[in-house]
Amino acid sequence: MTAAPDSIHTKNKIEQGLILKVSKMKPVIKPTKPHRHEGYHELIYLSKGSGQHTVGDLVHEVQPPMGYYLSLGQVHCWDFSRIPEGYVVLFKEEVLTAYPKALSSLYILKETFQLPEENSSLFHLLEIFYTDYKNEVASDLLAAHLNTLILKTLHIPLPEHSIHPNVLDEFVRFKKLVQENYLHMKTAENYAEAMHVSIRKLNQICRTATGGNAIDLIRERLLIESKNLLSHTGIPVAEVAYQLNFSDASNFIKFFKSQTTLTPTEYRAKL
Repeated sequence: MTAAPDSIHTKNKIEQGLILKVSKMKPVIKPTKPHRHEGYHELIYLSKGSGQHTVGDLVHEVQPPMGYYLSLGQVHCWDFSRIPEGYVVLFKEEVLTAYPKALSSLYILKETFQLPEENSSLFHLLEIFYTDYKNEVASDLLAAHLNTLILKTLHIPLPEHSIHPNVLDEFVRFKKLVQENYLHMKTAENYAEAMHVSIRKLNQICRTATGGNAIDLIRERLLIESKNLLSHTGIPVAEVAYQLNFSDASNFIKFFKSQTTLTPTEYRAKL
């Protein structure tokens, strides 16, 4: 039996100096090991294939046509049982400088979404996007393609409710702060102070965007990383607590059990 690694592998699939990459899905079925991508977002659109896609500790069946969105730092892996076909779009946020709505929309995209049929306008757009990328067309045209792709994706299916742009901007600001600071800022008060708003206002923003309060989203991000480390590394629970900046292992165990009803050891045993 292969020993679990001591850390989660980080892959960088964007060459140095690039901020955008469009490619076709590799036609292989070899399982990938759990890994994360730092510094860029990833959109995947599959027209063919079957198997499983694991994001964090959630296993999604691959049933094309379907798509996936991986945000900054998410841990995932593939286990295909049939050769996949489709497109992969990797990009850093600066690509969307001229398109603030698309940039904000990234933070409310679903991880998994069913797509229209393969011959739909969305796959036609992806084909054009890929061809223009390979032909090294102007960067502003590629950014326009990405903008259109994200906005089309956002409306598959139609969102249940719309969010006022000002509220969305503030929610995105909060989500970015959580992503950057969740290891050492663990209370709603921390983020309200950083954003110069009241806790009541911050909770109102979060409820409008997601239905939950600010503390729910802070704990959710911390829980995701807790599960990543417990699932994909073999480090002791005390070391997990240390890496997540808990004062001691007992506080981490208390937090984890309050969110899952399991201790970290029990959670690992069920994997």
